[in-house]
Amino acid sequence: MMDLRQIRYFLAVADTLNFRRAAERIAVSQPALSQRIKALEDDIGAPLFERSSRGVALTPAGEVFQRGARKILREVELALSSARLADRGESGDLTIAFNEIAGQQPLVGQCLGLFRAAFPNVAVQLSEMGMAAQEDALLSGAVDIGFHYRVPGPATGLAYRILDEAAFMLVMPEGHALARKAAISLEDLANQPMVRLRREINADTHDGIVQAFATHRIRPRILVEASSDAAMLSLVSAGLGLAIVMGAQRRGGWEGLALRPIEGLAMAKQFVLAWDAAKRSAPRDKFLALVDRAAKMAPGGLER
Repeated sequence: MMDLRQIRYFLAVADTLNFRRAAERIAVSQPALSQRIKALEDDIGAPLFERSSRGVALTPAGEVFQRGARKILREVELALSSARLADRGESGDLTIAFNEIAGQQPLVGQCLGLFRAAFPNVAVQLSEMGMAAQEDALLSGAVDIGFHYRVPGPATGLAYRILDEAAFMLVMPEGHALARKAAISLEDLANQPMVRLRREINADTHDGIVQAFATHRIRPRILVEASSDAAMLSLVSAGLGLAIVMGAQRRGGWEGLALRPIEGLAMAKQFVLAWDAAKRSAPRDKFLALVDRAAKMAPGGLER
């Protein structure tokens, strides 16, 4: 059975057309080289070299085999190089998910830029999806790593790196009467028209806020339910009600709005990077290491 060593031996003879010089190039004895070439010719079933007193020349079969052998060797060397790069996390694929607000955090863009610069041979795919969809995709292997906000809760089978925390705050038009207060109590919201996120968009946030009102025996007056945080801010800007949102950094949407802390709402969300530790991925591990370094340098980042 032909092997890579035989191909390399053949190409050494084909390049030099001299068994002695070929043996010196590949550091084997001339008899051993001759035996390898003879075994290769027996495997192929055709002579590859014409041997005469004038020297060595390729046969027609040898010329054809030379072209194929060079191609085989290049492909094998490329495969070996790619495997080594992949093992070091320097090539391969990486799918990164993020939800609406997480994708707006400067740390995410910074890490993506640094990773692309450091590992240009890794094909990075980005996907926007909510927290619940991310968790399912991470566990199924459809996504390698995901940025999102979550309320600490029961184990999900995923590993988490906590990057920051954001408290919930009340957002309202700047001219609203409550905007004159430094802090808002839940009782202040008893008769206020409210906008909130639909439960199917983010169940833990929805349920946590509902529970906080119920604990204080307050029934909020919900006028509109929105499909995203950005939609909630637009509805508040339009004067359709007040909303409870995370005080996380966002791109735009705050013009003409006031943000106040809420006394009695002891609820915060963690900004996390999540992954399935049971699955092996060298590019993912490189990305995790890069995020760790970036988070330590970022103001307000948490080390957990």
